[in-house]
Amino acid sequence: SRSEGIQSEVAQTRLGFRPISSPPAMRTLLFCLASALADPCGMATTDPKYEAYVANQTTHVQGWVEVNLDLPPEERWTAIVAPLKEEIKELIDTFKSIVGQVSKDLFAIIELLFKQKIEKLVEAMPAEYGSEIVGIAKATGLPVADIFVYNIAYEIEGACTSLVAQDDEGRLVHGRNLDFGLFMGWDKVERQWTLTEKLRPLLRHVRFTQGGATIYNATVFAGYIGLLTGMKQNAFSITVNTRFDGNLWKGLRDWISGADRTGHFLSFVTRDAVMQDATYAQALHRLNTTKLLGPAYMIIGGVNSGEGAIVTRSANESLHLQELSTHLSMGKQYILQTNYDNWQKAPFFDDRRTPGQHCMDTAQQMGAIGFKGVFQVLSAIPTRNRLTTYTTLMSTHDGRMESYTQYCYEYHCALWAEEEAALV
Repeated sequence: SRSEGIQSEVAQTRLGFRPISSPPAMRTLLFCLASALADPCGMATTDPKYEAYVANQTTHVQGWVEVNLDLPPEERWTAIVAPLKEEIKELIDTFKSIVGQVSKDLFAIIELLFKQKIEKLVEAMPAEYGSEIVGIAKATGLPVADIFVYNIAYEIEGACTSLVAQDDEGRLVHGRNLDFGLFMGWDKVERQWTLTEKLRPLLRHVRFTQGGATIYNATVFAGYIGLLTGMKQNAFSITVNTRFDGNLWKGLRDWISGADRTGHFLSFVTRDAVMQDATYAQALHRLNTTKLLGPAYMIIGGVNSGEGAIVTRSANESLHLQELSTHLSMGKQYILQTNYDNWQKAPFFDDRRTPGQHCMDTAQQMGAIGFKGVFQVLSAIPTRNRLTTYTTLMSTHDGRMESYTQYCYEYHCALWAEEEAALV
């Protein structure tokens, strides 16, 4: 399988053993040894190497496949999701079986959803998106409610790292790791999060076309219709990261119950941007002003020098705008976002920001900002961790988009195995 192939490659570049059954004391020793041997930014000899991943087709996210926007919405995803109906069912069944163990509040939201008439919820969505969900349900033979749950999952949970960087020639690179599945089941044999493992087989590169022309490109999980990672050539690129606040699920709960449906689903807002906005400025305005269902970080890169921003959002307003142009004026050629407000200190138990910034500082000093350099930054632990499903690299100027399936099997991988949690 693809997973076994990647696992074998990673094992061959490590110290020659598998992280399954070594005693806790040995795991602690190896964790400390690996940390001592790693670069200050987290880079190590065991990290995936860009050239090797480019050359190895099994590491590439599969594609390209097409979603033809000229087709009726109910038919657009059929060719993609029908062959993957068993994998999609397994993913959704896993999510539903585990979600009650993660949070009582989260379980209450899912319980509330299944008490509603699903037809009414779908009708309340933007028309074409609701119809696409109905079409996916028909193509997979799954209940519409299950596909609906799948498509609100990122409103509920996630992690991620995103960055926009500019090289010495003024060319932009937008990179991201998508992390998902924390506390969503633990595979004691592979020492991986169960839901994370079930997401990777659904990854696809998709071209969204209309009138025979490509409107935008995206990295998607088959059956998930929103935009988490996408690019419109010669215009802008967008990624989203989860943000946590005291009202994390309130907007979603109110939308499902019908108490307030004035907010918009995050990944539908970003999809609207790549479908409807022609410029970086237009897209940035949309991300900065549209009412959402919950908090979020939206990271956008443009095509011209200095076009890059991190939009920190609550459901109702923009709280902070961090722009690449400001960083450039201070000698920093990048902006980087994880899952915590960038004007506050990252928490000790999940500080991917500091190592990521150290790595980017090094890349800038070495003149290594580009697809290769950004890939290596995103492949360093803890930026690459047990939740990481893929890494995407985008250049709007060149129309270039690459995505690679990511794994983290090393002993010192973070987020968080049972034994590593005790060390943090």
